Amino acid sequence: MRILHTYCLNFNIGDYALGIGVKNLLRENLNVDYIAETNIQGREFTEYYINEVVNKKYDLLVIGGGGIIHGAHWPNGWFWLIDKELIKQIKIPFIVYGVGYNYWVEEGGIPQRGIDHLNETIKHAAYFSVRNDGSAKRILDQTGIAAPVIPDPGFHIDLNTEYKNFENVPYVIVQIANDKPLSRFGSIDRQKNFISDMIEVTKDLSKRYKVVYAPHVPDDVAISQEIVKDIDNAEVWDFAQFAFDHSEMAVGYYKYAEFAIAMRGHGQIVPIGFDVPVIALENHPKHRGLMEELDFLDFNVKVNQDNFKDELFSKIEKLEKEKDMIIEKCKEINLKLIDTSNKAFETIKNRINL
Repeated sequence: MRILHTYCLNFNIGDYALGIGVKNLLRENLNVDYIAETNIQGREFTEYYINEVVNKKYDLLVIGGGGIIHGAHWPNGWFWLIDKELIKQIKIPFIVYGVGYNYWVEEGGIPQRGIDHLNETIKHAAYFSVRNDGSAKRILDQTGIAAPVIPDPGFHIDLNTEYKNFENVPYVIVQIANDKPLSRFGSIDRQKNFISDMIEVTKDLSKRYKVVYAPHVPDDVAISQEIVKDIDNAEVWDFAQFAFDHSEMAVGYYKYAEFAIAMRGHGQIVPIGFDVPVIALENHPKHRGLMEELDFLDFNVKVNQDNFKDELFSKIEKLEKEKDMIIEKCKEINLKLIDTSNKAFETIKNRINL
């Protein structure tokens, strides 16, 4: 089977990581000849591209995962660049796999043209699903679309795949996001308070572990460097070496960490997929949604709460005491997640006549 995979190849290590998970699942469940890929945020599915490339060169089109239901300013209210009238011209089966509804609350939700486009997509798709971070409720509440829930493919990055360990000492991953800072922190003053709090937290962690800050996008680098600049035994990983053609190297850092503290969805998802405990720094509904669905709300901290620093110290202490139990819980969760994903592919195979 010749597969075309379109997803966000737009300078975010987390998105590249979920792409690894998608391809792992495809190779695990389908008879794959090869998998080509294209950037959903750049590739326009024109009539020519559909007829001369998609329909002629491939047997299956896979859209997603990732937080691609986002972007009110995008032509279709989400990231798939195809005129609604052209969707029916795709003659090969296509699936929308484990996508995220990523609108911020203050953005007001997906516009009507986006709802219409999604409904047309669902009408022609062999399979449409959302990821397990509360996206199903958010999309249902705002569009009326009831979508099945499957694990984010980023949980499956470890499926039949090995990663290198670059460290020889115990270390902790800290992943801070700084794109859209007003949405993430609420105000510049709160951002400054957050940086000050994280400096204290990092100093404390550095007494017991090496602390590796893990920017996922270019906007994350400067804030990470600001936090660690005067702290011994703390560093920012070499973003230029990992992004984006070497994202699998960055992914490996999560596998061998003692635990992770993360502000992005895939900063949570990737380590859990490796059975590595996580503390989520919540600044988007998807962060809490994921931890709630996995029964890990005890390790979720809101970034803009007044007692953020004290709460984070408390969560770290709790995690260190309960680490072995958390790892076992992660293992149980991942067994259930792969079972759910395999069942989803049984449905997919039936619908694409395999």
